[in-house]
Amino acid sequence: MTKRVEMMIKEEVFQLGADEDTLPKLLKRNYERWGTKVVAIRDKDFGIWQEYSWKHEYEQVKYFGLGLISLGLKSGDKVAIIGDNEPELYWANLAIQAVHSISVALFPGATPAEMEFILNHSDSKFVVARDQEQVDKLLEIWDKLPKVEKVIWWYWKGVSDYTQPFLLSWDKMIEMGRKHEEEHPGIFEKLISQTKADDTANIYYTCGTAGQPKGVMWTHQALIGSTQAMLARFPLSDKDNLLCFLPVAFIGESLFNLIPHLITGAKLNCPERSETVPLDMREVAPSLMLSEPKYWEELAKTVQTKINEAGMWEKLAYKIFMPIGLKVGELNMVGEKPNPFLRFAHWLANLILLSSIRGYLGLSKTRFPLTTGAVLSVDTLKFLHGLGIKLREVFVSTEAGVISGHAEDDIKPGTLGSLFIKVELKIADDGEILVLSPYVFSGYFKQADLYKDVVDEQGWWHSADVGYIDEETMHLVYLDRKEALATFATGTKYAPQHIESRLRFSPYIKDVIAIGGKGMDYVTAIVNIDIGNMGRWAEKSGVVYTTIIDLSQKPEVAELIRGEIERVNTCLPPETRVMKYVCLHKGLDADEGDLTRMRKLKRHTIAERYKKLVKAMYSGSAEYLMETPITYSDGRKGVVKTSLKIWKSKAGEETLE
Repeated sequence: MTKRVEMMIKEEVFQLGADEDTLPKLLKRNYERWGTKVVAIRDKDFGIWQEYSWKHEYEQVKYFGLGLISLGLKSGDKVAIIGDNEPELYWANLAIQAVHSISVALFPGATPAEMEFILNHSDSKFVVARDQEQVDKLLEIWDKLPKVEKVIWWYWKGVSDYTQPFLLSWDKMIEMGRKHEEEHPGIFEKLISQTKADDTANIYYTCGTAGQPKGVMWTHQALIGSTQAMLARFPLSDKDNLLCFLPVAFIGESLFNLIPHLITGAKLNCPERSETVPLDMREVAPSLMLSEPKYWEELAKTVQTKINEAGMWEKLAYKIFMPIGLKVGELNMVGEKPNPFLRFAHWLANLILLSSIRGYLGLSKTRFPLTTGAVLSVDTLKFLHGLGIKLREVFVSTEAGVISGHAEDDIKPGTLGSLFIKVELKIADDGEILVLSPYVFSGYFKQADLYKDVVDEQGWWHSADVGYIDEETMHLVYLDRKEALATFATGTKYAPQHIESRLRFSPYIKDVIAIGGKGMDYVTAIVNIDIGNMGRWAEKSGVVYTTIIDLSQKPEVAELIRGEIERVNTCLPPETRVMKYVCLHKGLDADEGDLTRMRKLKRHTIAERYKKLVKAMYSGSAEYLMETPITYSDGRKGVVKTSLKIWKSKAGEETLE
């Protein structure tokens, strides 16, 4: 029998006026309210933060949008955008919407083949691309893009001398837009006033973990409503800073950065490059910070690694004060107050150790550190709370927006918190999570039949995720995707994500995939070691190696990983403990299809690529000769052969013959 759950926490929606029901209307309101008086967006370029007012932002959106009309863009046309998080990316997005067209965002790391599929499937008429990297990928597939008419770039380096007639610069577009306004005065303001709440604003393509990506259509009304629900729990104002480093192809970037910027006036801050995000974080100190679990896991690893490499006194301070932080963090998570002695000890710990670590990580002023996208290790959550980083989990979906999340002093490790305002949820007989909300997607582009398959007549969206409601807290507990949930012949079920997330807490494990289920009597794991941390450990421990492949197969490395597996195995039921494991000789790569662009595992792809290795792990073999196809820089293809050793955990030695 299904169980229906409604929102349990009283919250107030961030109210908007009747004439503020689309994103371009919100931009116009902010321009009229703040003009040149207030900074809207900052962009770091050559180490210097460039500041742009709301007037500048509005005018860039205005003239770029009118430039698109000059090129022949019509209402309902699609325009793709691809590039790093820079002001032009956000301005282009708003300009497309303001002239009644639809924005289609691509991940900046998309391969030419991925770009080809989305651009053709979405019928994109124009593409707005950042730089030479993106333009070159488009040129590679240009003869396969019959519907794309123009490519507009905004960063000159490397591409300014290109002569293809379909290429245009951002500055040229602005010039065309100014001319169009001279010929049609007041046209842009009229277009904005005519935008409607139920107009399709964006198409977000899913990650494609189980097949080709699907185009998920979102209206202005749904995007604004979902963001209002988020702001009811995580309130922001025009005094707050937001750091933009998630790809705009991920709906969370809109719901937690761009649209809060438009609703509340919070400043957007664009980092110089993805590599400079840690430094830019320290300079910006964002008020709200959303990222995927692997980002937070990397932060935890960074702290552990730095402490391992620190001097005697730093290690002593960590040994004394970190347990105090962990204890207080655990109490704060459940809304309990520490006793006076513990409060004083924590004040001292914060003064000497914890505040410095938060400052180093750039989270000293972050009121709302948030994680979404996959299961986060309980160990990571507790560790970060011990540092005073009050990380909360939120459940965000490309189809349903914000669903649930931890409220302040209502954080329970292992759950995804309570429902956001106006969201209802029920669990089907087979454990599937069903969601009912006034702000969900309006359909799959070109796949109306598929929409009917996942949204029933009552409006419930069938998520294909499995979970349950914690009876004590009424929090949602997420297990895994339906297709990923594994079952042994005995009937025992387990969620591979929970094993994987706990193993990733280790500073020496970058990624891992747990295997086991039909036709497999126990759990095995393919481990992708963290080369940087493992290399430093090997150097410090006197382990000599020649290559990364050589390091991955060292017995000392296998023993270190075995210890991490034992740490996790002690917390698992005997039937789901990891019995065997392999240290992979290479990393998992999104370009090779192992991961999505949000760094989630593509289980089907990995299972197919490593099926012979998996078979060897269950056959009793001690090693497996892995053949990896490679392409050299001159185009020649070859095969690299590597002998991968198959190791047993302590549980495996005790259980398997």
